Order: sequence, then structure tokens, then C-alpha cells
Amino acid sequence: MISRAPDLARPVKILYLLPTLAAGGTEQQVALLIRGLNRTKFMPLVATIYGPDRVPIEVEVRDCRHASLRKPLGKAGNLVALARLWQLIRSERPALIQSFLRPADLYSRLAGPLAGQPKVVTSLRTRIAGFWSPGWQWAERVLWRASAVIVSNSHSAADEACRRLGIPGSRLRVIPNGVDLERFRPQWDSAAARGRIGLGRWDSLVGMVARYSPVKDHETLLLALRRMTQAGDWPGGAGMLLVGGTTYQESRDQVEAQIRDWGLQNRCEVRGVSADIAGVYHALDWMVLPSRYEGFPNTVLEAMACGRPVIVSSAANAEGIVEEDRTGFVFPAGDPDALANCLRKALRLPEGERQSMGRAARAQVERNFSANVMVDRYEALYDELLRKG
Repeated sequence: MISRAPDLARPVKILYLLPTLAAGGTEQQVALLIRGLNRTKFMPLVATIYGPDRVPIEVEVRDCRHASLRKPLGKAGNLVALARLWQLIRSERPALIQSFLRPADLYSRLAGPLAGQPKVVTSLRTRIAGFWSPGWQWAERVLWRASAVIVSNSHSAADEACRRLGIPGSRLRVIPNGVDLERFRPQWDSAAARGRIGLGRWDSLVGMVARYSPVKDHETLLLALRRMTQAGDWPGGAGMLLVGGTTYQESRDQVEAQIRDWGLQNRCEVRGVSADIAGVYHALDWMVLPSRYEGFPNTVLEAMACGRPVIVSSAANAEGIVEEDRTGFVFPAGDPDALANCLRKALRLPEGERQSMGRAARAQVERNFSANVMVDRYEALYDELLRKG
């Protein structure tokens, strides 16, 4: 058996398993976690299910060994990859296994105990309704028992797992996402930042940073903009910027068609993924996220860390990140009229009051959602599991 009392004179090895190291919110969070670990206590090893020949590495995890299961194509490839994971666990003898995202959770729950390591920590990174298929929900009702702990990044997702899947609260732990406060830091001159990214024509700028996907609900934001434009409430010098990856091409096509059909071309600009996302936040006066479903929105925390107040739907604010009238505004999900009212309020707010809200947003992230706070919470969990023997 691998499970044994750790040698306190040596760092404890932890195997982190993910499907890939492609650019994504979860992958970025894992990289933050690993970079922040106390290396006198913990030694990380990262493994990915798919090899870099299939999915290129886009998130660098510095100062950490990296292995790949190189899963072959086809269903039989799962058996090959599981066997390779079993071999990796047997050879590396980690004291803990932690997996992120459902495919990796499935692998770790099967291979970990078979290889003699029952201390498996799995993940719950999204809400269940609207995201999980019936098949995945059925599997989770059975397989949660193979997890020593299931870590969720939101209380709302953990509560939903208890209600819908029957997972006992004692098996769940909530550790919110963290933000790199050095990468995402305030820069108060929005006009200068707009000039640097080619948006200097706008006196003020509202932005949405999210992948083009139905759950992010770009339509509600564009409807709010359309109604304000028709009513003459949208300031002539204000613009709207949409930035994000094209998860669903049809969703981006729909966004661009709505902008064209509703005559919003002179008010709105659509862009893809930005290499300098902090620079995008700096260019904004307000960040908006109108999602219909959301787990824990990284973009909201990043914008707040950059000193930007935010306008979010009730679904995007399930964790209560945004405090009404203090760090931003909240509106009912899917309600363009309510969002339009928030935008009117936001765009009429004096610059001093807007910056005061931005400073309060930054302070809240520093207190509760920094990368250091997240790492401390994970390390406390690891200590707890290791003490149990």
C-alpha cells in the first residue's frame, strides 16, 4: 500500500491530474496553486491525460515536473491511459492525488485506490444544472464515495451537489478561486489604457470578458445596449467591448449578427482572446457579466483586482462576490431592462465615486480571494488529510 505516514523531513509528494494544460480558468488556478505551494512541505507533480501532441501546453507550471498519460484515440484509449496512471502512481508513490475536472476525477477515483492510494481529492468546478449531463450526474452519485474530499470553488455548487446528487456535506470542502494580485493590479488611467489597445476613441468603456457561449448570455447585454440606444440613454462617447474565446462559433456568429441587425456597430466592438487581459480590464470603466449559469467567475475577481467595479447577474453573483452599491451592481439574470437600469446608474456615476467602488473591489479581493489565501486553504486541507494517516 502507498498510504503511509509521511516522512516529515522530506516534502510530501502530491500528484495533480488534469485533462490538459490548455488555456482555461481551472488550469490557471492549478498553476497558481502549484506556484504558491510551500516547497519545504509539498512537492508537486503534474500529470495530464492528453499529450502535448494532441493538446498543446498553454499554461506553464513552473518549477514542477510534468508527466503525460498520452491517452490514445478511441474508447479503448481510456484503458491505456488508466493503466499508465496506475503505473505512475505505483512508481511515484504520492501521498495525495488531486484531480481537476470531471474526466480527471474519474481517472483518479479508479486508478488511485487500485494503485493503493485512497487519498484522492477531486473537484467540483461548475454548477450542476445546465452543465452536467444525466450520465455524469448518475456517475457522480456512485463515485463520490471514492473521494476522500471533493473540493468545490463555490458554496452554491457544493449545496447543489448535496441536494441533487446526495453527496454528504462532510465530504465536501469549499475553497474559492484565487487571483494573482501582481498580475491583476489597479491602473487607474482608463483613457491611457484604451489608447494602448486601440480603443482611444471612447470617452468611457463598458466591457464583457467571457467566452462566446449561450450560458454567458451576451444577448441580454446587447438587448440592454439596444434599448438604451433607442431611448437616447447611451452616452455618445461611451463604447462597449466584448472579449473572449470562441467556445461555440455559432454563439459568436449570433453576437455579431445581433450587433449588425440592431445597428450597434458604432457602439460595440467584438474581439477574441487577448494576450494582455489585465490591459483589457484597465481599459474598462465597468465590467459586466450577465451569465445565466456560473460557478465561480474568475473574470469578476480579476476585474475587481484591477480596481474595476462590476455589474453582474444574480447567477454570476451566487457567491455574493459583488456588494450592491459598494463594489458594483447586481441584476436578475436574463433581464435586459434591469441590466439597462444598472448601466444607466453606472454611466452617470461621477468618476470619483466609480474609482472609490473600484478601490473597495480591490480591497475585497485582497482580503478574501488572493492566490495566497487560496494556497493557504489548500495546504490546510493537505495537512488535515495527512494527519489522518
